Amino acid sequence: MSTPEHTSRIGHSGQSTGSPVPRRSGSVVVSSATATRTTRAVTWAGWHLGELAGVFVPIGLGAVWWEGFYAVSVLAALGWAVHEVRARTGRRSPSTKDRTGSK
Repeated sequence: MSTPEHTSRIGHSGQSTGSPVPRRSGSVVVSSATATRTTRAVTWAGWHLGELAGVFVPIGLGAVWWEGFYAVSVLAALGWAVHEVRARTGRRSPSTKDRTGSK
């Protein structure tokens, strides 16, 4: 189930009035200007579910199996915090710069 885009490129006659709206395809990243609400929600959920799993799964393993997993949980939490700080300050990681071609 999807919702229609707010900016339609279809005229009153039913004919397309411009180029099609770009969509996510494979590993291509959609910019926030062209991303749909669904794409943004799925991206947000994917990042946060991964972050939460990176913290809580090692905590569970540390409680059940080996205390060394607590260190993995701390490292995942630190990585999550660094990502959030960079996202809020507008800094991009070196790997992101390499993919976009900017330096």
